Amino acid sequence: MATYAQDASLTDEIMDLRGQGLTDNLILAELTQRGYPQQQVQMALSSVAPAEEAYVPAPAYPQSYPQQQTSPVATQSSDAQQGNIYERIEEITESIIDQKWDELIVEVKKILEWKERIEQKQMQLQNDVAKIKEDFTLLHQGVLGKLEDYDTRMQDVGTELNAVGKVFKDVIPQFVENVKELSAITGKVKGKK
Repeated sequence: MATYAQDASLTDEIMDLRGQGLTDNLILAELTQRGYPQQQVQMALSSVAPAEEAYVPAPAYPQSYPQQQTSPVATQSSDAQQGNIYERIEEITESIIDQKWDELIVEVKKILEWKERIEQKQMQLQNDVAKIKEDFTLLHQGVLGKLEDYDTRMQDVGTELNAVGKVFKDVIPQFVENVKELSAITGKVKGKK
């Protein structure tokens, strides 16, 4: 019963290490360092669903050596494999970062292009508003000039009307008298005929 519990925890650890991306050789080295017997680890590895890489069993240690002792060559090989995994992870991470960076640069370029278009439109609007202000100022000055001209003309017309009024004031009574005299004369002339 204890062996089954050990096998279950060993299987769980193998699945966990595979989930971290370790190869079967690295898992074997790691679990033997944790104190599991090499043969038990190899059996558990073969019973769990195979990893993406083919499992290459490590050379078996003689039974007379304690499990924690490893040869310098095996340690270097294990360190090299771990280094290769970390280098591979680093390469993958860098490629993902480069890809995301390139996507970010494309989006930032789109934003910059949009900003330039908006700035051009803003400058054009400012120029249009300045032109409209200038045109309005010219129109305003023209209207004021015309109003002043009309005012001057109206004053002149008023003065002329006053002069005509005075003339008529002086002339009309005499005219009316002359018309009466003329009527009287024509009436006398007609009466004699």
